[in-house]
Amino acid sequence: MIGRCIENWLNGTVEKQSTYADRVREIYHAHYPDPADRRITFKSSDDAFGDLRENRQIVMRRLRGEIRLDVDIEEAVIEALPERERMVLYRQLLARAGLLTAKIPAVTRRGSAYDLGRLAREFAEAVEAVGDLLGDGVIDSNDAPEKLACAESELNDLIGAAVTFKAAIEAARDAQS
Repeated sequence: MIGRCIENWLNGTVEKQSTYADRVREIYHAHYPDPADRRITFKSSDDAFGDLRENRQIVMRRLRGEIRLDVDIEEAVIEALPERERMVLYRQLLARAGLLTAKIPAVTRRGSAYDLGRLAREFAEAVEAVGDLLGDGVIDSNDAPEKLACAESELNDLIGAAVTFKAAIEAARDAQS
């Protein structure tokens, strides 16, 4: 599923595949800085163009299932995706297990006025995006894909903002115990 989702995003564009594969290589090497720990050997020579071409093949063969997608490169192929596509993939993977995706908030000032303002803003943006979908009274397959994606993203942002307050409430309750 991971390979199919990423390949759909890449959509057969060789330049995009090469750039993506190079990003996978960078992330993979960051995860495994010691070459002795690496199970996958990316091409690295004086021929940068040739290296890009060969590394694209290394990554694409794994995404297409021609070669097994090793667990140690799985994180790199996901992290190399742009944020939006990465979240789509995470949502699909978690949906298979019946789980909901929401970003874990970076809480620095639990329950602060800033967080309350963020919650209000996210609520307003979610209402606007969902309202945009409800122009004909229903949310269905006739709605534009970009509007559906926008509403989903705004609702996820709202969930994340709400989780900030939930975490603050749970922390306060724990402190009372």
